[in-house]
Amino acid sequence: MTVPKAERIVVIGGGITGVAAAHRLVTLTSSTDTEIILLEAEERLGGKIRTSRFGESLVDESADAFLLRTPHAVQLASTVGIGKQLVSPTSASAGIWAGKLYPIPSDLALGVPTSITAVARSGLLPATALARAALDLVRPRSSIDHDSIGEWARSRFGYLVHDRLIDALVGSIYGADTDRFSLQAVPQLHSLAQAGRSALISGRKLRKVAPPQGGPIFGAPPLGMEQLIHSTIAALQQHGEERARVISGSPCRSLQQTNTGWVVNDIEADGVIVATPAHHASRLFDGDLRTALGSFDTSDVAIVTVRVAADEWPEHLQNRSGYLIPKSQQRLVTAVSFASQKWSHLAQDDGSQILRISLGRDALPIDHLSDADLVNHAIEETSQQLGIHIDHAETRVSRWTHAFTQYRPHHAERVAAINGLLPRHLQLAGSSYRGIGIPACIADGTRAAEDLLTSMAN
Repeated sequence: MTVPKAERIVVIGGGITGVAAAHRLVTLTSSTDTEIILLEAEERLGGKIRTSRFGESLVDESADAFLLRTPHAVQLASTVGIGKQLVSPTSASAGIWAGKLYPIPSDLALGVPTSITAVARSGLLPATALARAALDLVRPRSSIDHDSIGEWARSRFGYLVHDRLIDALVGSIYGADTDRFSLQAVPQLHSLAQAGRSALISGRKLRKVAPPQGGPIFGAPPLGMEQLIHSTIAALQQHGEERARVISGSPCRSLQQTNTGWVVNDIEADGVIVATPAHHASRLFDGDLRTALGSFDTSDVAIVTVRVAADEWPEHLQNRSGYLIPKSQQRLVTAVSFASQKWSHLAQDDGSQILRISLGRDALPIDHLSDADLVNHAIEETSQQLGIHIDHAETRVSRWTHAFTQYRPHHAERVAAINGLLPRHLQLAGSSYRGIGIPACIADGTRAAEDLLTSMAN
């Protein structure tokens, strides 16, 4: 890559996307004197990644793992010196709650069955739903012009497979109602939908040709996800303040283009990466770009962390890592993670269990509720589902307003239109655009850094 001569580049936003972008910029400009400034509105860096103490343990308040088979997070962790420290979940298995707890069937591709027999074995679906799902084998090819996960899933497998498997899994990842979520935005499902007439047959073929995947699927730093933020910032600061400067507690109040570059607040820069959520980024612009960035829908979620006493934890829940709740069964709780059984380093000496209870999603608002209401809903619903007593004595509420941008059908076209409106030497990056999840955010921050330098060099 040709590295441009630049005096200064500013990255706005100190979440994982901005931190990754700043790290990539410093790396790529290592042979120059370019100064990289990372500007964050809050005193704390990390954005929607936060780890704090619950009792004697460090427990994540948001995402608690990332995919190891998507390379970007693993590569960043290795680059900043914590790659060998990464830990993976235990062998405990997850379930789905539909009146009672069922095991998640084997042979799924992000909720899409590739074996009707495996789904039948789980007991999750009645015979009529299994028969409807099997019709995928003979049904004509489904149009995907609508770009809706829900519409495609029901056309192939019927209502219950969509509700109890595909929507339950995808909805929990994206805080989404998959009827209103872009199929193209979830590459694994989009590939299945494009691969052939029958999703069952296409899924089997793709599984057969996929390279063998040994080892764990997920990983995390042992001190929580925020360790990745701290380690990346430390790696940045090793370059010295003349090359990498982190300014926290400093919101971006103005972004102005000049004849020679940009002015961010009162900082002159040759190039800018805006790595904030779209609804924040919109306030920095005018006209069509402001309108387009402000038009994305988001969903609010909360995680209530609780402790269950050892004598309240039944034997049949041992070796479980948690469960998902299909949309048809939801009140406010959408998923429950048994953190102390999912992660060996969170096992408690007294045998108690730490649970992380997720509430809210697209079209299931929770932001109007008080912390006390959220705790009451979380404990009441989870207690009823599991048939256990959960004490109110030790709880923690983590609110995430505008947590997930909702990738409505044809989201990619909206992002392409926004890119066409971007001024010279400016890039947008983050979970509002090209992927949700820690690896996707790191990848987009890295892409933004590379694209910015390329545009400046030209």
